[in-house]
Amino acid sequence: MRTGFEVILEATGKPEFHLFSPANSLVTFAQDSATEMAVVLMGRIYYEDDLKTRFPEAFQQDFASDAALALAIFQHYDAQGLEKLEGEFALLVFDPKRSCLFALRDPLGNFPLYWTRYNQTTWVSTNLQLLAQRLPQAAINRDFLASFLMFPYAFVDLPTEKTAFEEIQRILPGNLLVLSPDGRTTKIWSWDWMNQIQPIENIAPQEAGLQFFHLFRQAVKQRIQDEKIASHLSGGMDSSSIVCIARDLLAAETFPRRLITLSLVYQMRTLAGETDYIQMVVDRGGAIEPHYVDGDTALDFQWFTEEIPAHDEPYPGLFHLAMEKVLVDVAAQMGVTAIMSGGGAELIIEGNRMHLADFMRQGHWNKALQEARQWASAKNQSLWSILYPFGIEPLIPPVLREGFPALIRRGYGRWPNLGLFTIPPWVLPDFAKQHDMWGKALETIGQINRYPVEQSLNLLGLRASAGNWAAWNLAAPLGIRICQPFLDPRLISYCLSLPRELREIPGVPKPLLQVAMHEILPEPIRTRRFKGNFNEVYWQGLAKNLPHLEEMVAQSRIDDLGILDKQQLIQAMRQHAIGIGDVRSGSRISSSLAAIAWFDQMKANR
Repeated sequence: MRTGFEVILEATGKPEFHLFSPANSLVTFAQDSATEMAVVLMGRIYYEDDLKTRFPEAFQQDFASDAALALAIFQHYDAQGLEKLEGEFALLVFDPKRSCLFALRDPLGNFPLYWTRYNQTTWVSTNLQLLAQRLPQAAINRDFLASFLMFPYAFVDLPTEKTAFEEIQRILPGNLLVLSPDGRTTKIWSWDWMNQIQPIENIAPQEAGLQFFHLFRQAVKQRIQDEKIASHLSGGMDSSSIVCIARDLLAAETFPRRLITLSLVYQMRTLAGETDYIQMVVDRGGAIEPHYVDGDTALDFQWFTEEIPAHDEPYPGLFHLAMEKVLVDVAAQMGVTAIMSGGGAELIIEGNRMHLADFMRQGHWNKALQEARQWASAKNQSLWSILYPFGIEPLIPPVLREGFPALIRRGYGRWPNLGLFTIPPWVLPDFAKQHDMWGKALETIGQINRYPVEQSLNLLGLRASAGNWAAWNLAAPLGIRICQPFLDPRLISYCLSLPRELREIPGVPKPLLQVAMHEILPEPIRTRRFKGNFNEVYWQGLAKNLPHLEEMVAQSRIDDLGILDKQQLIQAMRQHAIGIGDVRSGSRISSSLAAIAWFDQMKANR
């Protein structure tokens, strides 16, 4: 059974709390026996010292759990106290005076939360499939699947209140909802990134680097408290930075702990050299216990020959399952309770170069051209390869973004040259028309083309960063948290408030992190310009598992939904397995396969 909770609120106003794996510290429960006020919380609350300063009346005693802490804050400061909680959590508070539930997720949605209502009963749970089973008939939300297939970027939690079931709603990250027994649902607060991101002017690179280091160190410190901690170490700058800081923090404790590092090592040509960078961090010494895992056996698409863990909604990154699962399994064998990863770093310490489009919209064509030349020279690319996607393309009206042929075909693309926003040719026309898939694409284009384009893409990136599939479906059932220090809201807000020039310098990867980690990271890692990519893991995995892929598609019952032309999909898979179509076009295949895998698993389980 997956770790989590369920709360049932009847019309009488008396809730039932159900905790799954209650002995697991990932889920905690607290109740005031005198008032019957209660809290259930999945995850962890951070920055407790700051909460003590802000809410002194709530800290009259030590707390046995994070749920007890949240309960004390709510008792003294009501919903306004919940709004100030920081951490990686989903929580639910029952207020007996108002006979209602307060439901809250952290701004990055590190744990899921869903709700539904039937026959004067309200259910709230971290488990979507469980809620679907509570209903007499939970219909598959075909419009959600259309949105899933058309969202062009990597994501876990689709940024919509819709879920894979028509009768069930998602509580969005950073939202605080009140659910009453009479059926009313009211959003009383939501996190606003634009209020948090306030431009910082006239700051020198060294000063910005020092402040970044302080915030980053605090983010890591919050995530290693009272844990047997491990950290993913790939040899890249992001994961190496976390390991170096965590190692020093643990070594400075009164009773020093050791940091377990988890590294995938490869013999394949394109990734064999990464082991040398991993070893540079390990050889620095300190309280590190390194563990190496054979990465050549964890190819992409390997989940088609192994059991796929139960999951609530289709996940476009499912093809990476083997890589994610092997590290979690090793951590579980060693009794680890928390794993840190470098996920999300690119979003906050690198720019997206869309300021070139903003320059051109402002009429600063020469400035855009000059910067595009600098980037082209630094990356040894043509001027057009920089100027068009980052300067000109965002200015094209949405209906023309994918070209006249796609417009004439009502948004359909042609394999193997699929655009980010075109409808894959294996999606059936009636389904695409009924659920306006082309309109969904145009809406997304409109969001990221909104001036200033650089900021619009950052905000979309933050929404798409919500959730952590491996944390929910691989780690949590084993009693392990996966946490991402780079996605601490304090660090995000600071980095995106800095002048773009400090995060984006042609030819200098992650300049802000380079400055912050001076004399902390091994110099070859801090200044490295290129890192091995995982294309070989992808292509080998696809070719090796193609027979299993074809069999899964052919035998799938997804025909019941009238979404896909199986033969067209299989034909594209065969061509892609021999190198036809780039990885971006292949991602549309991966999303379709993920939808099939989810649907078949859901049908089998129900």
